[in-house]
Amino acid sequence: MMARRPVRHRPKHAPRVPFALLVVGLIVGGMCALLALNTASAANELNRHDLALKDADISAQLQQLQNEVAASAAPGALGSAAAELGMVPAGNPAFLQVGADGTVRLLGSPAPATAQPLPVIAAPKVSKASTPSPAKSSNVPTSVLTGHTPKPTTSSTAKSKPTPPPATPTTTPTPTTTLPGGTR
Repeated sequence: MMARRPVRHRPKHAPRVPFALLVVGLIVGGMCALLALNTASAANELNRHDLALKDADISAQLQQLQNEVAASAAPGALGSAAAELGMVPAGNPAFLQVGADGTVRLLGSPAPATAQPLPVIAAPKVSKASTPSPAKSSNVPTSVLTGHTPKPTTSSTAKSKPTPPPATPTTTPTPTTTLPGGTR
């Protein structure tokens, strides 16, 4: 008789090693993808934070420039700048009134402005803690910054009178500006 060879039975299940490697590979690939997404998200958050800081700095500079413009447009600053240029306040003006029939009538008495300038009220002083020195960064005359009233230039034939000291400074309200994003 012939010897029988033992018959090998084929396994009923597929081999488990390739399936386990596939599952481990998918898990590792998913973790790498999550790590890449998390890193990209963190980088975008840092960029957003940097842009927010720049926006805050630009907003502060804008507010400072608006304050400087408001200070230079204050009556005291305009009066000082006009006095530095030799300007004097005009008296009462004269007007011409033209009638319906074409006649012209003079109202008031015209006269050249020869009076001494009125004392100029100094511009309000800005706190040094909130803004840098405006003398370095603005075109405001130094007389406005120091509070001194300059003496007007006069011709050699005109007699000059001493200018009285400036009155106590009064504060002017800061204008409110509406910008995109709200009132500042």
